[in-house]
Amino acid sequence: MNRRTVLRELGAALACLALSVGCSNKEPAARGAGAAAGPDQRAGDAKAPAPPAAPVKLTVGHDLWIGYAGVFLANELGYFKEAGLDVGLKPFSNPGDTLAALASSQLDIGLTTLQNLAVVNGNGDTDIVAIALIDSSNGADAVVAREGIASMADLKGKTVALTLGEVNHMLFLLGLEKAGLRADDVKITSMSADDAGAAFVAGKVDAAVTWEPWITKATKGGGHVIFSSASVPDTIADSVAVRRSRLAEGKDAYAKFLGAIDRGVRSLRSDPDKALPIVGKYLNAPAEDVKRMLDGDKIYGLAENKQLFGTADRPGPVYATMKYVVDFAAQSRLVKKAPAPESLLDPGFVR
Repeated sequence: MNRRTVLRELGAALACLALSVGCSNKEPAARGAGAAAGPDQRAGDAKAPAPPAAPVKLTVGHDLWIGYAGVFLANELGYFKEAGLDVGLKPFSNPGDTLAALASSQLDIGLTTLQNLAVVNGNGDTDIVAIALIDSSNGADAVVAREGIASMADLKGKTVALTLGEVNHMLFLLGLEKAGLRADDVKITSMSADDAGAAFVAGKVDAAVTWEPWITKATKGGGHVIFSSASVPDTIADSVAVRRSRLAEGKDAYAKFLGAIDRGVRSLRSDPDKALPIVGKYLNAPAEDVKRMLDGDKIYGLAENKQLFGTADRPGPVYATMKYVVDFAAQSRLVKKAPAPESLLDPGFVR
């Protein structure tokens, strides 16, 4: 109520008293105004500001991998929260494990390899697609072997720990192919990549196909790398995977999620002294080891994704990588039916 309104009400009240006419119909307004008609009252009937929107909840599945450094930083530095997201990170033993949980709606987002994406779509009726790449391994996945095993060819008749059907299995098959060996030339024992690394460090197997941080632990313990993703660059890539049927309703949240990861990547590059210990907390590794691990991995932000996905007229290199992965999965009989490579990618968020 403004000052003019107060004067009108006061004048009406005085007129009522002068004429000795009951003005009871004014009393509620006068009482209601009495507490609010002071000099501090705001003008008009302005509404109170709307409360801030509740953060959008996202449950994100991931394995403990150096390539997800940007995700870990976005979580720890509050970038998800600042984007209006309430992100819950849920760790899994293998990158493929996230996809079963994603397909059954236990997760909103799965962080996984393109190889796992090809396998899950090639062995069932799912609608999971990659909307961005997070990183590609350039040495951070490897075959580590004990002393006396100098090359992949020396693995003939030896016991190797790896995860059947997972990305480290694909890496191993690529290495065998280059060495002129077949899978049945070695003794394979299947376990998670983390367990494979631990088994090797404990001396239980001759070799293991594992990833960081276990490669660093294995080499510190006397093992050495005989084949790695550096020999097949840009083949082992990790992605942000979602269900195609949720793209429309989750569009805004997915875009904010990618934007927050991009901030995490930029923080990693601009302030490594602050970032490396944070990443190390997730990987249970000191900062100096994290720095060494990153030498074997290429982390992608939104700018790199724009180049990787290209345009509709000139598709980027991720499409060739996806085709290579699908073809290899089919040739290695890891899938029942090879999916169309382009159907596994949705470029709408990064182009």
